Amino acid sequence: MHDTILLNKISQGLSECCKTQKISKINELTVAVNKKSHVNSENLTDYLKNYNKALVSSSLKIKVEIEDLPDQTAMIRRLEGEVAEN
Repeated sequence: MHDTILLNKISQGLSECCKTQKISKINELTVAVNKKSHVNSENLTDYLKNYNKALVSSSLKIKVEIEDLPDQTAMIRRLEGEVAEN
């Protein structure tokens, strides 16, 4: 259950970041999580493809790094994507 909450937090943060930076499609993403987290590149990819379909490219590459972060915390370290056309 707690990983679903963290996956949702990452998804929401990603949406906000893309909106602010005018990114229309995400190609690559690096996220840092706590060592106790069960978030990995596979379940994060699945989650984003289900809940952020419009933002993720079909060739999305995700890297999850383990860092000394508080529980239920994730940090978007790197985001590469396509800029939205006006």
